[in-house]
Amino acid sequence: MAASHLLRLGSVRDIYNKQGKLIQNGLLALLKHHKRTEAPKDNIDASKSALNYCLTSPATPVSIANYASGQMLKAGIEAPRKNGVMAVEVLFSLPNDRHAQNTKPFFNDCFEWVKLNFEGELLSFDIHLDEAAPHAHALILPLIDGKMQGNKLIGGTGNLMRLINLFHAKVAKHYGFSRSDYKRYNSADKASIALAVLNHLQGDSIMKSSAWPWAREAIFSDPFPLAQTFEIVIDKPTIKTNKSFVDIKRSHGKGSFET
Repeated sequence: MAASHLLRLGSVRDIYNKQGKLIQNGLLALLKHHKRTEAPKDNIDASKSALNYCLTSPATPVSIANYASGQMLKAGIEAPRKNGVMAVEVLFSLPNDRHAQNTKPFFNDCFEWVKLNFEGELLSFDIHLDEAAPHAHALILPLIDGKMQGNKLIGGTGNLMRLINLFHAKVAKHYGFSRSDYKRYNSADKASIALAVLNHLQGDSIMKSSAWPWAREAIFSDPFPLAQTFEIVIDKPTIKTNKSFVDIKRSHGKGSFET
């Protein structure tokens, strides 16, 4: 089976306490992680952080966050909604065996693809080579026609699949990636693989972050790219049986995972 890439969308939000007071600027916190200006987490190999690079201007997290706030003020947005999307994150990830290869052409193409296919303003595009898999984070200010439209930019599952298919056709397939093999796996197969991915992530800092509900949902939606990234063995698809409609409706799937 050909290796697979990973493309995901996520929303960046501020965090408020019960009294409605801002306790964390979500964009600034994520930028500090992307720019490695905070203490490295357990999944980061600090000895390799010097290999990371950025395809946008090498600004500091504070200056980028202040710029985003300034752009909103220019548009007349003085008090963004407390549950509003302050930025949209696009994640591109490769299998971990790609560290031995030159990944710059791939990530350069990802960078150009983001600029062509997303409205709003690209704030940063950081490539990380100090974690298990080579990957890139694009952060986009969803300021469109004078309004913050993060939810529209992300859309639903249909929009994600549209973007995945478009990215595969325009970029990924030219680097030998394949997605077609996964169509033969049924829902029980996918659930089993998703559980294996979640077990691999036990103890990882992402499970304690505000992005975890989104990440968990994305894993169950399409666990195959991360399974390959973590070198989890993917068994052949289960031979489908001719279940009746009633049998299918009664099925509860394979296993469960609570966090």
